[in-house]
Amino acid sequence: MPRKPRPHRQLSVSPDDPGRSRLFPRGTLLGLALMGAATLTLMWPGRELLQLLRSTQDTGLAIDYLQHLLRLQGHDADLRLLLAQRYISIGKPQQALAALEPLGAEPKADALRLLIWKRIWFDARARHDTALAQQARSALAGLLGRTTPANFNDWRSTLLLLQGLDEPATVRRLAPLALRFTPLPPSAAQDAARLLLGLGEYRLAAQVLFASLPAAPAQAQQRALLLQAAQVLLAAGDAKLAYAEVAAQARKLPPDPALAWRLVQLALAADHARAALHWLGQAVDLHASPAQLGHALSPAHAELAWRLLLADGDLAGALHLANAVLAGPGATPAAQVPGQRRVWEERRAQLLEWTGQPDAAMQQWMALLRQRITAGALSNVRRLAGMLSSSSGQIAYWEARARQGGMRADDWLQYAQALENQGHPQQAAAVLRLAAPAHPQLFGALAWLLGNMGETQASLAAYAQGLKLKALDLRASIDDALALLQTGAFEAARNVLEQSQQALGPDDLRAARQGLLADLDWDLGQSAPALAAYATLWDTPALRRHMKPYQVERFIVLTQRLHGPGAALALLPEAWQAAPHKELALQWLQALVKLPSLSGLQRWQRTVMQGEVGAALRQDAQVYAARAQVWQALGRRDEALADLRTAVRLAPNNRDDQITLLWMLLDMNRRSELRRAFERYAPQLRGRADGQEVLAAAAQALGDLPLALQLNAQLYRHKRHDPLWLMNAADLLRRAGDDARARVVYDQAWQLLRQPPPKSAAGKPGTAISLDHLLAVLRLAPGRTSVQRQQQLIAMLRARLRPGSTGAAPASAQQGQRQELQHEQQADAAIADWLLRLDTTAPARWWLARAVLSPADRQSVALQIALQEGDREQVRRLLDQGAGERLDAIDRAEALRAAGHPMQALAQADQALEQAAAQGRNSAALQALAQQNAQRHLDLADRSTVRYASQQTDAVQRDGLILQQSLALTPRLKLQLGVSRQHLSSRDASIITGLPGQWRDAQAGLQWHDGALQLGASLGHNSALGSITPLQLDAAFPLPGGVQAQAQLQRHAVADETGALLVAGQRNRLQFSLSKNVGRFWASVSQSVAEYSTRQGDSLGSGRSLQAQAGVWLRQGEPDLALKLLGYSNQFSAAGAPQPSYAGIDPSGLPPAAGFFIPAGDDAAGVGFAFNQLVADRYSAHWLPFGELDLLRSRRLGNTTGVDLGLQGPVFGGDQLSVHYQRQQNTTGLVRQWSLQYRIWFGP
Repeated sequence: MPRKPRPHRQLSVSPDDPGRSRLFPRGTLLGLALMGAATLTLMWPGRELLQLLRSTQDTGLAIDYLQHLLRLQGHDADLRLLLAQRYISIGKPQQALAALEPLGAEPKADALRLLIWKRIWFDARARHDTALAQQARSALAGLLGRTTPANFNDWRSTLLLLQGLDEPATVRRLAPLALRFTPLPPSAAQDAARLLLGLGEYRLAAQVLFASLPAAPAQAQQRALLLQAAQVLLAAGDAKLAYAEVAAQARKLPPDPALAWRLVQLALAADHARAALHWLGQAVDLHASPAQLGHALSPAHAELAWRLLLADGDLAGALHLANAVLAGPGATPAAQVPGQRRVWEERRAQLLEWTGQPDAAMQQWMALLRQRITAGALSNVRRLAGMLSSSSGQIAYWEARARQGGMRADDWLQYAQALENQGHPQQAAAVLRLAAPAHPQLFGALAWLLGNMGETQASLAAYAQGLKLKALDLRASIDDALALLQTGAFEAARNVLEQSQQALGPDDLRAARQGLLADLDWDLGQSAPALAAYATLWDTPALRRHMKPYQVERFIVLTQRLHGPGAALALLPEAWQAAPHKELALQWLQALVKLPSLSGLQRWQRTVMQGEVGAALRQDAQVYAARAQVWQALGRRDEALADLRTAVRLAPNNRDDQITLLWMLLDMNRRSELRRAFERYAPQLRGRADGQEVLAAAAQALGDLPLALQLNAQLYRHKRHDPLWLMNAADLLRRAGDDARARVVYDQAWQLLRQPPPKSAAGKPGTAISLDHLLAVLRLAPGRTSVQRQQQLIAMLRARLRPGSTGAAPASAQQGQRQELQHEQQADAAIADWLLRLDTTAPARWWLARAVLSPADRQSVALQIALQEGDREQVRRLLDQGAGERLDAIDRAEALRAAGHPMQALAQADQALEQAAAQGRNSAALQALAQQNAQRHLDLADRSTVRYASQQTDAVQRDGLILQQSLALTPRLKLQLGVSRQHLSSRDASIITGLPGQWRDAQAGLQWHDGALQLGASLGHNSALGSITPLQLDAAFPLPGGVQAQAQLQRHAVADETGALLVAGQRNRLQFSLSKNVGRFWASVSQSVAEYSTRQGDSLGSGRSLQAQAGVWLRQGEPDLALKLLGYSNQFSAAGAPQPSYAGIDPSGLPPAAGFFIPAGDDAAGVGFAFNQLVADRYSAHWLPFGELDLLRSRRLGNTTGVDLGLQGPVFGGDQLSVHYQRQQNTTGLVRQWSLQYRIWFGP
């Protein structure tokens, strides 16, 4: 077979190719190398040989040679290091490591090993040879663990390698070695810092940067290192250390603004505000001009400076900063940032206000408002304008609001007010005209403004438009009325006020409207409407406190004018509390003059003469003069004189008070004091007519007839038509011996007295002749008229003073003398009684008092006064002194009765009535005495009574006759008998049943009285469901102070609290009552305790009751009227076993418990009105109704009423028939009764 051709081999010369072509066999080459090495060894020394081996490019030759040398020289370290390097260069790391192995841990060997293993580790990782990579990592870790870097680069590369090897422990050991190489160049220091930061060594990184500062030649490089160190420490979370270290290093460097700004931030981060301010001063000149400062600040720096200055409270510096930022429109960097200029302008406005420049702040806000309307600018402008009372600010605010739109009526009104305050009323009116169509309520404000501008017609037209649209509020209505009043349109003004009657508004405006309406009616003279308007103010508590003092005074004046002084006096205490002032105090006194009352005057003094107002009034002469009039009306002339003296002392130039004092001294016949007062006041009073009049009377009283005649001559022209004065002048002329002229004057007075009385208001001739006129005519009648006419005059005088008191024709001369003296005394006493209550300031009345009153009559007059005032002790004392001898029979009987002598009073009254009948006299006083006397005789007479009654107590009904007999055993002792038999029935079988058919009751008792002391006792027998024997004891007696006491004790008495108690129970009760009358007022209180039991004696419980009443007699004549307050508190306790004996009355058929009998307690209070209670159940000569209505509020029942109505009157004359109905609701049910009664009196 043909031989296959061998493949053609390509020639290869690559050293790494083991199959490369060789010129010489290996053995030959080896031999040649050895020969060369031997030759070199012999020819060169070792140092030169090593240098040759290092520099030769023939690695293989060098390796062979080095191996041969090592065999020759043994352990030469340098040769092994060189051999390892040659192996490394040809990529034989394992042979390199083998070559280095004999060297152990020699540093140079370790360095080569480190290089070898790094290459192995990188290559293994690249080839993903995990086993080799792990072997290399372990070797590297061992080498690096015992390696110490010699320079920064070795340290850096070592740390980077260790990071790659993930050897944290070795890294931590080697990281601090970086400080050995400092100071580093800036770039190296920054690299080292970044490397250390990556390792988490923040503080070490900062130390390297700080330590490298000396190696930084430029200031910028130093700043960069410091700032980087600061960032490193901040990253470590230690701001305080960062600031401390950087600040310490910065102080060693020249000033650097950029570094200072950074230190400001660091100081703030470290919470060193003061240090931040220091560095802020280093960063920028805060005191530079605003333009320079503004251009020196970036937006961030300006913001930082602003916060620092505000935090430090440097408001002036912050304001300078804001001015700097805003220096020039948009010129500074901070102001060029979009939106920041307005922010800085707002800041500037705030700072201006904080630094005490509110005006400038408001101007700044106004400028901002002109730029753009914002809520903040609006609110600040309005706030500052209000605080500064700046009209310009208010106008700016409201102009902006108007441009913004959506304003309310109040907003437009404030806009107009701001314009008006700024002095632009025309513009304000224009604004209101613009807004009024949409807001009609502004017509009032527009009209008011136009009125202030003097445009009256336009103002009234605006008011009319608002009134037409019903858009005027209460304030505007009042202004409209005032405007109309100024033009004289009173009715139109009143119409406006009437239309605003229902307008809402605050209390002060409502009071102003009502007060204006009342004042308008007052000014128009319409008393009734004015009083009604003032009353509306007064009766509304919310309006009353806004009444002006003069309105309260007018209210009292009108009340007195239309309703009398009594109504005014009732209002005055409250009026004084509402508006205490002098005029009201005087009005009070004037009312007391018309309706005198000592208690009323005392109340005036307690109320008025207290407090600051009272202190001023105590030094006011007019008050004392007015009070003197009240004392005079009360007949207390000593007190009146004392007040007049005080008035004259307090007002020595008041001529009226001096004249009044002189009249009072004349009236009281105080000659010595009159003479002194005459001498003191005469020079000042001669120039006045009323002064001349009192001086003439004083001169007459003092016996200076020439002066009296001189003064009368001067007065004649003024007094020639006054008959009383003429009579006095005639008396004076007669005393002076000029009888002729006196007679002429008497005749002139007589002619005036004979003139007919003036016509009444209705145009009819007057019939009432005044007492002054009657006395004067009577005095001049002798010789000028007939005896018959004089007797008529005397009869008329008697009728006026004490009707029917003239005496009859005497039976004998002696008796006639006694009667004449008695009648004269009676007339004198009656005249004195009248004169003591008379205003005697007029000279004629003074003369009448002096001519008629005698000192002997004063005691009897005092007795009459005591009778009128109800002073029983004074009456008794005066009677014991014999004062009753000068009284007429009627007054004497009244005095005896008041003093506690009823039988003597009755005898005296009988005598007086008999004499009047014999003389044919009749009068109202005699009629009243006859009625009083008849009632007293009836009280002493025997009396029989028959009555049919239908009574309902709870559900128990009683119907039948009741017979009563009263027999007078002696004038002080009476026997009382009574018997009744009535039918019993149940009105509701579900409440009570099984009642007996009959109710029987009989009683006998005695009553004894002696004056105010009364005693009584009665014993009876009653049968229903069982029988009882009631016993009752009564006592009535007076206590000191006019208090009347009553006591009652009952034993086994009928108990009518419930229907069950009425038929099956009994009670033992003790009751005590007190009552007192003070003038028209009375009060009473009653307390009782009771124990209840069945009629068989089994206990059922107990009870306690308290009742009270207080009232006032509105009228004590016929018909009498009374108003009262009443209340009661009833407490009951049921305690007892069930009662089998009375099971028949319980609808359930079971033994009833104690609660079946005992009522529930209750409390109630209310008011009552009664009429003719003084004559109820008493004899009356004619038919009359009587009744009582009580309105109560009960704790258990709510609102309840009590009704008591009746009608009574005579049938045949000496008898009485009455119909009576009562109804009341209580806790047990309804209590109702009606009865028909006939009563007849007989006996002596």
